[in-house]
Amino acid sequence: MSEELLIESHELVKWSLESLRAVRYEPTQTVLFARSKRMLQRSYEYETQTQDELSIRRVVGLSFKGGHSDLIWLKAMSDDSADISVGVDSSYIFDRTSCFITPRIIDWGKHDVVPLLDIVTATLNEIEDLLNIRITGFLPADELPKTAPRDYLAVDHRRACKVVILSNPLTAQALDDYARHYCAHYWTLYESMSRKVHFEMGLHLYPAQAVWTSEQLARLELGDLLSIQNMADAPGTKSLRGYLKFRGNRLSKSKYEVFLTMTEDDTKLYFGSDELQTNELLDYENGLAPHEQIELEIHAGRTQILFNDLCSVQAGTLIELREHALPTVTLCVMGSPILEGELVHFQDQLMVQVTRRLD
Repeated sequence: MSEELLIESHELVKWSLESLRAVRYEPTQTVLFARSKRMLQRSYEYETQTQDELSIRRVVGLSFKGGHSDLIWLKAMSDDSADISVGVDSSYIFDRTSCFITPRIIDWGKHDVVPLLDIVTATLNEIEDLLNIRITGFLPADELPKTAPRDYLAVDHRRACKVVILSNPLTAQALDDYARHYCAHYWTLYESMSRKVHFEMGLHLYPAQAVWTSEQLARLELGDLLSIQNMADAPGTKSLRGYLKFRGNRLSKSKYEVFLTMTEDDTKLYFGSDELQTNELLDYENGLAPHEQIELEIHAGRTQILFNDLCSVQAGTLIELREHALPTVTLCVMGSPILEGELVHFQDQLMVQVTRRLD
């Protein structure tokens, strides 16, 4: 079975507690989401020149299982000067520097004998670059974490946690973003999914009058003409301004400008400017009561666009219009079809002529 088919076969099911306990779980690699309980764990894997089998893990709502009091704690700053605490495992320092340093040695404080801070920060040079932070010193004893953290970043080496990073939620999210953007493994998966996932988008035309009253809509009869936005184009071509609107997902309020160009041979759809404001063309300064401000939509077809293609489109990009019945269009209010029309010529302009009332 292909990966795409496997993804489509997933469904939401309820688990019994006994079944859940029996699931094999790898704490450093498994991605967890339980938003209702504010639980999250995801991991970003790295393969770098100086260190292999390195990963950075974002954890929310799951207690740190190691002995946080046995870590060597340092102070760090982010790019926006936010305070960060970094706990480092002694064994990790030994692996990287061959120097054995423990919290007790740090407390001894003989910095004139051994440059302890230099040794510890040498262990974290690569992590500083990945997360855009800088170590500023050891954390004072009165600022050490009193309890096991539940919201943190963990640096895993060979699937064992070696570094714990604590900060406020906003800074932790920013560090998560840095970790993600420097992770080749993340971008490989991102590109793979973006070549499989399609967005359903509806093509709509812009009526010259965007806001109608219920009385005006009710009085539309067969043969009536509705003016729509025409664009000046080359001789022999007819271009209409429209927009693509996402269907059935959380981006459904977003609109993207397109231009519909029709000739005797074919119909083409070109991407226009960037995302438009949802209410860009609605006129709310007409003195109408809110319940009388009805937006009329002219549905002309639908298409699919890959997530990867959507991220790379620019002005002038040609988009395939997958399904349409042009010159027939459907007039809708709040997604409900009320009238059917047809694109016709009238005084050198393309207009919509009402052809059928939909009950």
